[in-house]
Parts: sequence; structure tokens; C-alpha cells
Amino acid sequence: MKYVLFAKPACPFCVRAETLLKERSLVCHVVNFDEDQEEVLQSMKVAWGWETVPMVFHVGDKGDIKFIGGCDDLEQHLSV
Repeated sequence: MKYVLFAKPACPFCVRAETLLKERSLVCHVVNFDEDQEEVLQSMKVAWGWETVPMVFHVGDKGDIKFIGGCDDLEQHLSV
């Protein structure tokens, strides 16, 4: 199992989510969007009905993908 985090480099919630995953020694792939990639990020937000970053996804052992939500949702998911 692993996590995929769609983020912006300067976002404190994105940094917090990444730090939490690393502190828990969970496999995490971070996709950072720069300002010139805003259109792609916006498309991701529309596709998943989400307005902010980070966007955290859990990828199961069989490749199944579950959208967790943002940083607060990740904390709840991990029962912090």
C-alpha cells in the first residue's frame, strides 16, 4: 500500500501531509505542481470534486485507488 499526494511546494498543509506520511514510514509519492501547471491541477480538482491541495490518495496492494481528501482528512484516516 502507498499514498500519492498532489501538492504545491509552498503549501503548509501539503508539507504537513507529506511529513506525516514520512514520520509513519509510509510509502509516499509526492507530485508537486508549479504555478505553470495550474491548469493540470485545476483539472484534477474538478475531476475529484475537490477545491484545495493537498489531494491525498491511497493506492491499495491490488492497485485500487481511494481518495482520502486533504491534510485533515489524512490525519483522520491515520487516526492521528
